[in-house]
Amino acid sequence: MSPERRAILLARFERTTEIPLLLLSVVFLVIFFAIESRTTNAEITRILDGLLWLIWGVFGVELAIKLYLAPERSRYLRSHWIEILIIGLPFLRPLRLLWLPVIVTRLWRQSHRVLRQRMPAFIGVTSLALVIIGATLMFVAEQGSGGPINTFADAVWWALTTITTVGYGDTYPVTALGRGVAVFLMIAGISLFGLLTANVAAFFVEEDTTDRTQAELVQLNQRIERMERQLAALAQRLEEGQSKSREQ
Repeated sequence: MSPERRAILLARFERTTEIPLLLLSVVFLVIFFAIESRTTNAEITRILDGLLWLIWGVFGVELAIKLYLAPERSRYLRSHWIEILIIGLPFLRPLRLLWLPVIVTRLWRQSHRVLRQRMPAFIGVTSLALVIIGATLMFVAEQGSGGPINTFADAVWWALTTITTVGYGDTYPVTALGRGVAVFLMIAGISLFGLLTANVAAFFVEEDTTDRTQAELVQLNQRIERMERQLAALAQRLEEGQSKSREQ
């Protein structure tokens, strides 16, 4: 198979699997958070853990197909190191929390490609993902610390008030890891708020520009119509003048 044919098939495969794999990444995160929040019994936890391995297998098959279709395999592996980490990390069970940043990075790249033309949807999906991620990390960090965040519901409430920059102060981290998570979520919340504000402003500016453009087009059409009428009148006069000349 020629490299050009491989490149065409690779692009087609990526377009076909883009949205399904994005949804699968979201499912992976939800299952991961359900396990790490320790809100499920042992039997459900084993089932969820099995689903994580199943999703990992799908990611592995995806990487194998892309690697087979890639025109330059070594270059493809260097530029898709996240996929390689996803395949390798599940075997390192003591480093289970490292799955989280890798999957989040993959989810960010996929959602950015899929939703780049739908900025409000992109902001909404990103905000929801950050709330769930921040709540899970905070719950893990604050367990047994004696602080006000004792349950997963407390962690979710804290994440919502933090990312929206409300900050009631009824829940707050007391551990060093928890405060690090808080700093990350604060910065993310401010960034998302700025992005949303810029997107709204751009919407109104674009709408105003569109209105002005439409008004200019209407004026241009009116001028063209006047010119057409003048040309028609001029042509009629020329025709009348030629008729009179022939009669004489």
